[in-house]
Amino acid sequence: MRLFALLALLPLPALADPLAGKSYIIEMSSSQMASGYGEYLIPPLARALAGSPMRPQNGPGADLVVNIVTDSDVGRWVESAGGRIWLYTISVTVGISPGETVLPYDGTPVFGARAVLQTPNPDREDELRCLITLAAKTALAEYRPKGQVKVDGAACGRG
Repeated sequence: MRLFALLALLPLPALADPLAGKSYIIEMSSSQMASGYGEYLIPPLARALAGSPMRPQNGPGADLVVNIVTDSDVGRWVESAGGRIWLYTISVTVGISPGETVLPYDGTPVFGARAVLQTPNPDREDELRCLITLAAKTALAEYRPKGQVKVDGAACGRG
């Protein structure tokens, strides 16, 4: 009886985390790579995944496909304490899909975490890196077989 009580208190990471031990590959769209955008997207994504319970795999046959989708609108005027300001809404979605998934052209994953930020400059690399990290860590923490979660990226905004 005591042994059972002791075992019940021990963490069981394999049971607690459905991603533990799974292999993954990062998949980028051809337009992301051809434009050079992948050079900005891959490093922060790879760093965020390095701390995960998953293991990277080179080449096909990975258990999971991790992808990233970015988006930005054309902006709009917003009232602020200092007056009107032109803000863009940018977002980063980090997806985790089964390895055999053929992602659609728009990159929509089977499961994803979307970090959203309003910013006066949609091209700030620091904000982009932060959003990628936030979306990746949220996807890892909130993972489930299907769906999407949204996270406020305001903490990624400049000072």
